[in-house]
Formats: sequence, C-alpha cells, structure tokens
Amino acid sequence: MSEEEPVQAFTPLETGDPVRVGPYRIVGRLGSGGMGRVYLARSPGGRATAVKVVHDELAEAPSFRARFRREVAAARRVKGPFTAPLVDADTDADVPWLATAHVPGLSLGAAVAAHGAWPERSVRALGSGLAEALGAIHRAEVVHRDLKPSNVLLVPDGPRVIDFGISVAADDTKLTTTGAVVGSPGYLPPEQLVGREVGPAGDVFALGALLVYTATGTGAFGGGPAYGITYRVVHEEPDLEGLPGGLADVVTRCLAKDPLRRPGVPELIEELGGWEGADGPRGTFTGATWLPAPVAADVTALRADPLPEEAATALAGTDLPTVAETPTAVATARLEVAPAGPSFLARRRGAARQRRLTVLAAAGTLVVLVVVAGLLLPRVFSGASGWDDGAESAGGPTAVAKQLVVRDLWSRETESVGRPVVASGKVVVEGQDGALRAVDGTSGDTVWTYDEPGGASLEGVTDGRVVASGRENGTIHAVDLDSGKQIWSVGAEAHTAPGTRWNLYLRVVLAAGTVYVNAMYDPPEDSELYGQYAVSALDAATGRLKWTRPVAYGVSDALAAVDGVVYCGIWEKDASYFYALDAETGDQLWRYHMSAQRGTEATAITVSGGTVYVGDSRGVLHAVDARRGTRLWTHEPDAGSVEWLEPLVVTEGVVLGGTGEPGGTSGPGDMHAIAADSGEPLWTESTEGEPRLHTLLDGSVLFSSETGTLHAADVRTGDSPAPTPLSSGDPDAAVAGDRVYFDGGDGRLHAGRISLTER
Repeated sequence: MSEEEPVQAFTPLETGDPVRVGPYRIVGRLGSGGMGRVYLARSPGGRATAVKVVHDELAEAPSFRARFRREVAAARRVKGPFTAPLVDADTDADVPWLATAHVPGLSLGAAVAAHGAWPERSVRALGSGLAEALGAIHRAEVVHRDLKPSNVLLVPDGPRVIDFGISVAADDTKLTTTGAVVGSPGYLPPEQLVGREVGPAGDVFALGALLVYTATGTGAFGGGPAYGITYRVVHEEPDLEGLPGGLADVVTRCLAKDPLRRPGVPELIEELGGWEGADGPRGTFTGATWLPAPVAADVTALRADPLPEEAATALAGTDLPTVAETPTAVATARLEVAPAGPSFLARRRGAARQRRLTVLAAAGTLVVLVVVAGLLLPRVFSGASGWDDGAESAGGPTAVAKQLVVRDLWSRETESVGRPVVASGKVVVEGQDGALRAVDGTSGDTVWTYDEPGGASLEGVTDGRVVASGRENGTIHAVDLDSGKQIWSVGAEAHTAPGTRWNLYLRVVLAAGTVYVNAMYDPPEDSELYGQYAVSALDAATGRLKWTRPVAYGVSDALAAVDGVVYCGIWEKDASYFYALDAETGDQLWRYHMSAQRGTEATAITVSGGTVYVGDSRGVLHAVDARRGTRLWTHEPDAGSVEWLEPLVVTEGVVLGGTGEPGGTSGPGDMHAIAADSGEPLWTESTEGEPRLHTLLDGSVLFSSETGTLHAADVRTGDSPAPTPLSSGDPDAAVAGDRVYFDGGDGRLHAGRISLTER
C-alpha cells in the first residue's frame, strides 16, 4: 500500500446514522456485519469506543432479545489480552446495542488482501495470540462460532479477537427464520454445517483455516460460491499447498473432520507460542515487530489516526450532482429483459452476493433530492437493462466525461427489494412481503398486485409475461404483464429427478421464449453427495418442461442463453468444465476444460463476435471459440481480487469486467480492460470496494465501488478523472430511456430523469 493511500480507520457518518447511542456520542462509521452497524464513538469521559447497533429486523424478532441478553452476559465474562472487552450494553433499548473497547487496527482480511501471504514466523505469532484469545473466551463458557479474517484485528502488541459469542443470538434468530446455516464459508466447522452441536473444537477448526489463509493467501477449501466451499469442508480434505512445512502438522490436526481429533487450545498455545521474533529467540508482541513489515507500517499508521472531534454530517463537503432543468443527453436501454442476478432463494442460502440497501432521508426538499441523486448513481445503469448481450456499443473513446444528474419525478411506498424490471411502460418490483407489483412508469400508480402464498421471487419479464419463482416450494409462475393474472404455474417436481427433492434455484434466465434454470436438489438420504443438480428448460408460453439435464456434482450460478446455445459451468468428479448445450434439446455441443480443480465456477459469461468470454472463481478469464469450444486465450489479472463479476461487456474490441473477493465476500476489487482478440491487459483500475460495472457512455465505462464512489474511465486508456463522491448506499435500479427506477432503501420506489451535463 503506497504512502499516498493510507489506511483509514473510520469513514464519515451518513444520512440516517444516529448522533448518539445511549451515553455515547457517535463520530464515525467503522463498518457493518450480520448483526448490525458498527460506529466509532466517544464515551462520556472521552474514551474511544466501538458501538454496535443491532439491525432493526433482528430487534423485532420475538426470540432475539432473550438470546441477545444471554450472549451479552456471557461476553462480559471474557477477559484476556487478545480480546476486545465488552464495556457496556443496553439489551432492552428499542434498538439494542453494545459497546466494546475500540481497537484501531487493520483486519486480518484487509492485511492479506493488500500484502499477500505472511512468513511462517508471523503466522505462528498470530496463531499463538489467537489461541490465547480463544482460551479466554472458552474459560468464560463462550464459543465464538464465527472466527474469520474480518473478526481479527491487528495492532502492534498482538492480534485482537472481536465479536466473540455475540453473533450467536443473531445467527440463531436467522436460523429460526430461514433454516439456513449462517456464518462464513471456509471457517465454519463440518459439525456446524450439518446441524450438530458446536463447541470449543469448532473455534479450533476456524483457527486452523485462518492460519492457512494467512500463510498462503487463499482459503483452505478453495473459493467460489458458498455451497461449493461448504461441500468441500464436509466431504474433502483441505488444500494445504504452499503452506510452510513447519505449520502443516498443526493445521492438519486443527482441520480434522472429527472434533475429538482436534488439539485443545492449551496444546496450541504451547505449540505455537515458541515463535521466534525479529528482536530475539522468543518473540514478544512489541513494536509491531511480529508482523510482516508492510502490514506493520499500515497498522502503525492506523494507530496515529486521530479520533474526529465532531460528528460528521452526511455527505458534508462532497461535490454532489445538482438538479438539471432539462436533460442534455439520455441513456438508452433495451426493454423486456430479465434482471441479472440470483433468485431470492439463492440469495437467502448464500449462493450469490447480497447487497444491503441504504436508508435514505424522506424526500421533499431540494437538499434531500440531491442526496437521493447521489445514492442512485452507483447503479443507475446497472444490470441487463443497460447491455445488449455483448453487442458492440456506439460512442467514441475520446469523448469528454460528463456529470450525471438525476431529477426526481415521483416516489411510491412499495417496500420493494432487488432491482425492478421495466417493460411496456410498467415497472415490476418484488416486495419484502413476497408480493409482485406493477406500477405505471409515468405516474407511479399501482397497476396490479400478484400475491402468491409463501412469497414469489421476481426473475424477469419476457414476451409480455412476468416470470417468478416461489420462495418456499420452487414453483415457477408466469403472470400476464398487463393484468397481473396468472397464466400458468409449474411445480418444481416437473424438473426434479425421482428420489431427490428441490432445494433452491441457483439461477433463472429468460431468453427467446424459454425459461432456463440451474437448480440444486437434496439427494436421497443414503447418498454420499452433498447435493445433486440439473439444468432445465421450460417453455415460457405454457410452462411445459422442454428438457432437463441432471448433473451429479455441481453447476455454476452463472448461466447464459444466446443464439440457440445455453452456456453454463458444470463440475464433474475429476475437474471443472464449461459446457455449451443445444437450447432446444439440452444436448451437449461441446465441453471446455476450465480447471483441474473441481468446484471452480463460471461466475460471468458473455458472447460477442463468435467468442464466448468466461470469467471464473479463480480469477481466470477464458476466451473460447463459440462454435468449436476451443481455447483462444486465457488471462489472469495480476491483482489481489480473484473472482470475475457479472456483467462482462465487449465493446470496440475491448473486454470490460470487474473482479472481487471470492465467494461474495465484501472487499477491495479491480476493474479491467482486456484486448478481446489477444487477452493482453490494457489497464486496471483498483477500487476500495467491490466494483460494479454499469454502462458505456461517450466512450467511457462507468463503474462504482461499494465505498460509494462513481468512476468514469476511458475504454481504451483507462484514464479517469477523480471519482465522484457518493453515499455508500448501492440501491438497485433499472433504466429505460431517460428514466431510472430504483428502490431507495426507504421502503419507496423512486423514479428519476437522467441527464448528462458538461463538467
């Protein structure tokens, strides 16, 4: 990390953030997690404190508060030099909160992502400190259950473990409501994944996985989607390639499938505690000498970061777009397309990324309208609505970048989730209650509501039909776009093999009058497989099953159907492949060997000019002849982020796409431009948060990052002016002509007019 890009310990507050929680004055944002938002705060006496405010949906759950009280009481008993102690809490507040000592440190995940694998000496030092922290936690009769890189902070005098035990109440509540295993893939022990009781040995497993990640820079059970990692944790041995020989034995024992075969924490402290320091034969946690030098420099810089004097005002001092009287240019979009993204069930089970919507202030004043415009921009042009299946895009590569402006038209209360779909003058949205609604694109008035028992997940619109999948039973529905009346409904059993049971849809894609689905099924009870899979095709007009292709080991959640061919990634027993199937019959046209590692997933697909471009979960971009399935070239970016993200776009002989952390983990990423004919890299732009590619406009590619900035880079050169500062929110949006429709995160669907103005 260069001196010009120092690590930041906190970020300014945003609209909707509290000014005070209990006796603590809130002065900045530290992050968010599965249980709530974390703020930097001052105690009444001026002490720096980390205050975690519970998410509203958890606070409202009937079973949450009792669990939360129990876990807070247990966490108060934890005392140790390598833990962040709990100092205060109010479990009975309208929105429960807790406060811990603030640790101005760099997370282990951020350190490894920025600087790569650590030397054995530093890994042993980390392991000894974490083992001692677990000892303190277990002595208080607490089990962490979610030890992972983001829950380990690095400071000069040793690591600190945070969130011990507190996540249990939130996890149990989510388990009650969804039936899913909650946690971080690759660090959860096998017994937790199969629903058995988790004890201290589960934390030892997570510690072993952390040591592998720190020593090699990759997970012990690979990357890719959550379900693939989970399968390998339960059924396969860890990948310890690249692990220093001196660590192999202790890590192997920590990662034993049987909890009884794992070493105890005292044994680990003894075995790892003899690490040799840079300042003597036996290391001590002083002066950051236990850390790799580049990490030590970042950690030291963080310790010098001052606590802000006053609470920041949301968006204060930022150069936000202003409201335009009339548009000077508009974006065009193809109508009646499916939203690019996983179904509700896939999102719920962790098979694809989730994005948290940002809460907006109520509309009504010019200031608020400007804030809404800023929130909108990161995804104003996102998704399939802005692309034409890899078709070439007009616009010269040397045009001057212009400022995006959004003028508010209307907003309506819908409680929508996910990106809306625009078709034939209507905007179709999926509600939090599982109902589908269509509103008039001009006025915002509700046209119809389709309420399916158990809820429905919006999959897309094709040929005047809205296609949705049942959240609970996998039923596929077709609803008339004009009236909201059901045309047909087909149960998941239509494509479920005998002896198996439907589990979830990994992806549903609409193309040329056909609904294509990648689905996962529960195998028979006597099967040794974690799950079984299939690719199937349904007639969009009737719901009739056209064909189904069973897959034993796994399919990717990326799926594309172009020009009569279906493209998807399939795992087999020996390796991972990329398949081309006849769209009418499901017959194999060709098979491309993608990786010798089973579980490598195709994560992004596009087709252009007779070539299929496939990005995978290992960070490799493949160019494959669409007619024969032969390799043309491969490209692997020299970057820390490894998983290719949708969409990939080809324009003017350039492949554009983003990469991010594996398995949907939030973190830094990169935007890439690669020569379409050779695979030669043209430029790379790094982003602090995962990038989201939006559209091409006047020869520039627009993309944003999760940290709330919007970038415009020249397609050919990558030249980019300073990014536009935006809110950290990332609302879902759909574009039609010069109109944009988006879920503002405030329970309302917003409509705006897009214009471009000269800078």
